[in-house]
Amino acid sequence: MRVAIFDAFNGASGDMIISSLLGIALTEDDLKETVEELKLDLSFRVEEVNKKGIYAKRVVIEEKKSERSFSEVLRLIRESKIDQKVKEDAKKIFERMAVAEGSVHGRDYQRAVFHEIGSDDAIFDVVCSAKGIRRLMDMGYRFFATPIRLGGGFVDTYHGKYPIPAPAVLEILKNSKLEVVFGGERELLTPTASAILSHYCEGVFRLPLRVEKISYGAGSYETEVPNVLRLILGFSELKDGVVVLETLVDDLSGEEIGYAIEKLREENLDVIAIPVMAKKSRPAIKIEVLTKLEKAEESAIQLMRETGSLGVRMIPVYHRMIAERGFEEREVEINGKKYRVRFKESRTLGRIKPEFEDVSRIAKDLNMPIYRVYRFLEEIHADTQRK
Repeated sequence: MRVAIFDAFNGASGDMIISSLLGIALTEDDLKETVEELKLDLSFRVEEVNKKGIYAKRVVIEEKKSERSFSEVLRLIRESKIDQKVKEDAKKIFERMAVAEGSVHGRDYQRAVFHEIGSDDAIFDVVCSAKGIRRLMDMGYRFFATPIRLGGGFVDTYHGKYPIPAPAVLEILKNSKLEVVFGGERELLTPTASAILSHYCEGVFRLPLRVEKISYGAGSYETEVPNVLRLILGFSELKDGVVVLETLVDDLSGEEIGYAIEKLREENLDVIAIPVMAKKSRPAIKIEVLTKLEKAEESAIQLMRETGSLGVRMIPVYHRMIAERGFEEREVEINGKKYRVRFKESRTLGRIKPEFEDVSRIAKDLNMPIYRVYRFLEEIHADTQRK
């Protein structure tokens, strides 16, 4: 599995994210194209700097300050000629910021007016970051972040002096998968950077990693700790840490157990139920839940809530080997009718399998045995591979 990690040991800003992507997934020409595509009123230059002994790139942006409403920012992005995936990402990132602004100030986020984060500077940061990150994602990279240092003290904003982290930053971070560390000099994590990282990063990467590339993006501040954002690209073996949760239930009906299992399956990797003989020779059901290591305690509470159990055993598994996998949706034609079918692919094993729900839907619609539908779909896939 290809892995990209933003190591924000001294915070992050939008220009630091762009700078860390330069030479990895962005060029200066990409930055120039962004300014032209969006007709932004700014200029920039790329510098090579030394931050306490660390060589890094730094994007210095000069602009005329401006403010826009959320709808104006969306229109600017929508009417531009940038790639569609980048457009969609940029719109979602600005929506995160708008929702945060609306929540802090008690307004409808659709009517939010951006001040600092609606400027050409912020639009440049978001779109350029989305371009670079999307390129790496298209190459198969998944994004993570180390715990991010927030800073301390106070910051001057359009609305007055605010504590660090600023309320909008905390709102953006709320319910994201990012982990943060309080403390540090001045404002270290900006709203723009928190929205970008919240959108793309899956949390903290907790598996062994083989490091392949490192890039540093510098910020404008001079701090006691080198003011750089480190981007680490690497490869991780196809394994992850999981936990098996188990509990015995002997006082639920079959329907109640079935309901609990379905609810647990929505949030976890897998759930099974096994008939067993419990103490005092009572028949019981052992429910086993397979969940990710970082979700173990949350899933254990869910297991107790859904079953009424008073205790759950948590059995850590050193690791499990998993095949690199992907999904593809395809239109197929069977007996003159067209259907959309999702296929699961094991890239490691070179196998592909249609989703059961789609196969059963087609079988019912055509009044055909399900095994025949499977065969049709396998033949269609084989024909596609030969072509």
